[in-house]
Amino acid sequence: MTDAELTARLRANLLALKALQTRTTALRGLELPGVRALCLPGRGIPLFQQQVLYTHPEALAPALPRLEAWYRDQHVPAWRVLVTPGDSHAESALAAAGYAPEGGMPAMGLSLAPTPSSRLPPGLTVERSEDPREVIALNRRCYPPGIMDFLGVWEGESPPDVPLHGVLVREAGRVLSVGLALDLDDTAGVYMVATHPDARRRGLGALVMEGLHADALARGRAASVLQSSEEGVGMYQHVGYRHLGTWVNWVRRAGQVAPGAVPG
Repeated sequence: MTDAELTARLRANLLALKALQTRTTALRGLELPGVRALCLPGRGIPLFQQQVLYTHPEALAPALPRLEAWYRDQHVPAWRVLVTPGDSHAESALAAAGYAPEGGMPAMGLSLAPTPSSRLPPGLTVERSEDPREVIALNRRCYPPGIMDFLGVWEGESPPDVPLHGVLVREAGRVLSVGLALDLDDTAGVYMVATHPDARRRGLGALVMEGLHADALARGRAASVLQSSEEGVGMYQHVGYRHLGTWVNWVRRAGQVAPGAVPG
């Protein structure tokens, strides 16, 4: 499977995840031709959920004025557009509209194939779960406060039915490492992989990924895709992923004036 094919699968899977979240959480969405915008109203920092995904770059430039108006209406002071490597068309349109690049996230992809399972260290268990609550709980422990608050509805006593497939690594009943997968067509998108700070550098993340891959194959998936932190790239490469390039955040901040514009 080529890098371009895996990149297209990642984009489609991210769009499917955000569509699920806008149906079941506080995340809001705006649909425009070829463009989907997401936001948590009134939140500015971090930019984690104030993001725009597009299906083709030609759709982006015509959508930018509407996007800016919508984010301002939602009282969001800054938002980002995720741009794939080498997309000069999108970069030019965003630069002209006052956006600027601010970091990014590596994209990773893998053609799935059966592989031998790692030998499980004594005292550890690998479990499958369709219930995302324990996965969210560990992510809350591992990431800055507030990042996961919008998923609180998935943690309630009667959470919505979400088609997510989880893997958890436990030791003495304690959840130490987790991850979730979302299926779209022949691809499993991997999300919310986290390992407890006290249990890192023990290979537990790799055990989670092996479990997610085996389960995805059993469900008939042919590929796996994800976005990684810079720190996570090595682990994902270790379990077979290819680096597909870094998706760059092009950020617009309320109050910035586009080049050549006359301030009002």
